[in-house]
Amino acid sequence: MRLEGIQTGDIVEVDHKGRRFHATVIGPAPGGLALQPTDRRINYYSCRSREVIGHWAKRGRPRETAEPLRPSPRQLEMDLSPEHRPQ
Repeated sequence: MRLEGIQTGDIVEVDHKGRRFHATVIGPAPGGLALQPTDRRINYYSCRSREVIGHWAKRGRPRETAEPLRPSPRQLEMDLSPEHRPQ
């Protein structure tokens, strides 16, 4: 698995020498990730990319605001005139 999208605070499932466990990512480590296992009986604190078999991103809820949504500049560029519509 590629480690590019894995950030500090995410949860990963690791298969280390046949033993599977879940851990919270503490940060990058040389050649992989630094981990804090969720099970206290596990004493593996780092892993390589090939040992990561699952990833759950820890993301918060989107912030709610009272402002109305504004269209992005690319949305405003759309040409909806009849001559540019697909047939």
